[in-house]
Amino acid sequence: MERSYRGYTLRRALVGELPALPDVEHLAAQQFRHSSQPYAAGLPVQSLEQLQEHQQQGGVWVAVTKEGTVAAFAICKPVDGALFIVEADVHPAHARQGLGAALFGLLGEWAREEAWPALLLTTFRDVPWNAPYYERLGFRVLQEDEQGPGLRAIRAQETQFGLPSESRVCMRLALDAPPAPPGG
Repeated sequence: MERSYRGYTLRRALVGELPALPDVEHLAAQQFRHSSQPYAAGLPVQSLEQLQEHQQQGGVWVAVTKEGTVAAFAICKPVDGALFIVEADVHPAHARQGLGAALFGLLGEWAREEAWPALLLTTFRDVPWNAPYYERLGFRVLQEDEQGPGLRAIRAQETQFGLPSESRVCMRLALDAPPAPPGG
């Protein structure tokens, strides 16, 4: 599955593109320096080994420029019978163009075709480009009793990793409804 969006090509990542993803993740994380969660700018990025494992499972998607440079990516895996977004980042030079939303739209389209009922993610509650942004894309915050064992385990890992649990939320986008438009 592939789609064009504003001069970018959105598709599954190629093996040769994986080494570029940690740099995109690191650069995208720098925006946290000026947020309510500044320590997030220094969190470790996905390792090449982790990326290769996700790639083998078909869970790495990219947006690339006409020149072939990775501008954005999303990683997903099955959790609790849905598709969990492990990581999603847009390179700062390509931010604020609807690229992340377009990538999520493609991912949602593919997930629907694969009969996944929903997309899941965990994110910061109070960072504008996190939970408030995902709500604009149609995600909703899950209450604790709506979280399956996989999500609870991910949240526990995040807490052990040093992310304050009170600032984190789990979110779900049901895939039986059409996705919000890019930039929406």
